[in-house]
Amino acid sequence: MLSAEQNKQFRTLGFLHLPGFIPKDQMRAYVDAFDGTMATANGGRPWDQAPKRQQVVPFYRENPGIYHRLLDDANLFGLVEELIGEDFVFTVSEGIQHFGGTRWHHDSISPEGQIHLKVVFFIDPVGADTGCLRIIPGTQFKPFRDMLKENGEEILALGPDLPGAHAIEADPGDAVVFIVKCYHGAFGDNPRRAIYLNFVEKPANAEQERYITELYENDGRHGWTYYTPELFADATPQRMKMLSFLKERCYDDA
Repeated sequence: MLSAEQNKQFRTLGFLHLPGFIPKDQMRAYVDAFDGTMATANGGRPWDQAPKRQQVVPFYRENPGIYHRLLDDANLFGLVEELIGEDFVFTVSEGIQHFGGTRWHHDSISPEGQIHLKVVFFIDPVGADTGCLRIIPGTQFKPFRDMLKENGEEILALGPDLPGAHAIEADPGDAVVFIVKCYHGAFGDNPRRAIYLNFVEKPANAEQERYITELYENDGRHGWTYYTPELFADATPQRMKMLSFLKERCYDDA
């Protein structure tokens, strides 16, 4: 599915942009259902613009008839498998709408040798001046990330003008893939909406197993339940492969 150059880019820089990954006619259903799905999660009421960020986790639970199609997309499965190997673990879906920018930050830090990636599908076109995801390439590597953490306060304060940062301009249907250890951010006050899917490489040792199970254990602090009955009710064999690790460890009654 990916070229040798794309695989090298992902391994070296920590991200990929795949234009037109979901065909426009298929993406239309996901775009059209987004606002209603977010409102369902808010008790049937549309969200206002305060606070600046609204996050629904797990997003798919609110509209499985539509969004399980995206989770079950064969090309998406093939993409993730090619990037992080067989028997990867799907952790959670997120629906997020922003009404402002973010600072430079990274997400969870998985153990060395284990990749946790996100695949992002934007609902609206996003450009360099309208809040697209920006990434600092190569910061998935610990020495680089640690240098920024220790010495980079003034550098990170440069925001979108940080030298070497890359703006990933994207349209609906494009797949934006990045390793969540990478420093990333979005800047500007433009509203933006997106679906985020989280996948983690199959654990190879106890530390990597704990990383995944602790994600599940920590979700209770937010009142979230990553895996819900809907995920299993209509699960295909392909989906069960990506659910099997956490099902056995944390959801054995599902």
